[in-house]
Amino acid sequence: MEQQIRDQVDWPQAFPPEEYAARQTRLKSALSAAELDGILVTEPRDLYYLTGYDQIWQHHLGVIGLYVRTATGERLFFDSAAHQVIVATTPEIGEVLYHPRGTGRDQARFVARELTARGWDKGRIALQTWGYGPHPDLLRAIGADLPGATIVEDSTLIEDLRLIKSTREIAVVRQAAEIAKEAMAPARDALRPDLAETEIAAVIAAECMNRGCGDPGIRTMIGSGPRSGCHHGPASARRLKAGDIVHIDFCASLHRYHVNISRTFALGEVDRRWHDLMAASAGCMDAIAAEAKPGEPYSRIQEIADRFIADAGIDPAWIWLIGGYVLGIAFPPDWVHRHRPAPREIVPDPVMAPGMVFNYENQYDVLEGWPGGTGVGVIDSFLMGDDGLEILTDLPRELIVAGG
Repeated sequence: MEQQIRDQVDWPQAFPPEEYAARQTRLKSALSAAELDGILVTEPRDLYYLTGYDQIWQHHLGVIGLYVRTATGERLFFDSAAHQVIVATTPEIGEVLYHPRGTGRDQARFVARELTARGWDKGRIALQTWGYGPHPDLLRAIGADLPGATIVEDSTLIEDLRLIKSTREIAVVRQAAEIAKEAMAPARDALRPDLAETEIAAVIAAECMNRGCGDPGIRTMIGSGPRSGCHHGPASARRLKAGDIVHIDFCASLHRYHVNISRTFALGEVDRRWHDLMAASAGCMDAIAAEAKPGEPYSRIQEIADRFIADAGIDPAWIWLIGGYVLGIAFPPDWVHRHRPAPREIVPDPVMAPGMVFNYENQYDVLEGWPGGTGVGVIDSFLMGDDGLEILTDLPRELIVAGG
């Protein structure tokens, strides 16, 4: 450890040491409950959760990880020597070993040798093979070099711990929500004919970063005119025209905690049908907030939304997505967590509890030639409290007329 560098850490950390200590205690309990003797943590979100480690290149051919031993709580961090300054300026990282230069396979062998040398190569050991860290083949190679251990592939244990946010995490989420709302206002005010979509993205990035945020897990999505129904499309060089529909979708990412917001704007007068569609949909988020309660399954959100949209008489052919997903710590290229109120994989339907944070989307594609665009939508983020849901991004949800 480069102690002379660590001694110079004079900027505020995201959380105090006691927050990380509480997370370590929760992890130890979860590992014990799963009858695991240890876990090699390599998922960037989970490394950040446990240590605050934040770096920008999730290299599939490099092994970065934290081994946690269940019985004693001992921890050993593995990294490249290229990251010595990052490690030294991450106060929650203790003992660290830098693997020598070489191939990813060389690094995997190094990790296995060090675990064996400490006698940590026995029992049930979990590897995170489903993530954005080292390639699964490298992780499985580590397991193969631990013949005395029973290898378990478990990429979700720590994600499940992160599902319910602590009091300190909730405070960060609330800050991120305020920044998201504040960043939407200058983006709206900037809209005018001949403005490039990339210029809108620049306004949002500047507003968020000037308020302390970092890069979001997904690039900001902006679509205008014929691109307004372009889901997952980044800002382009297209320039706005009078009469355009403009859809803006982004996250404010504060200390890697994401809060998602999306709104749709009309640049001047547009076809009345766009206004009617957004007006019919506008009450969906309020219905979710009014009806969903802690202790109910997460799928309850989908039931409420589906009923509202059906009762509103919205043509199913226009629906691209009525749905959402859990939010929290995220790194590029993704801010989406696996739990959804309408699951796309075989995952549990978690019980909603105070501290759960998620988004919800009403997204519509209308490819019938309505003047102005190809789609509209709205996204809000929610926090479950002791008594029910709070909409963190509570701004008008109708089609908003803008344009200076």
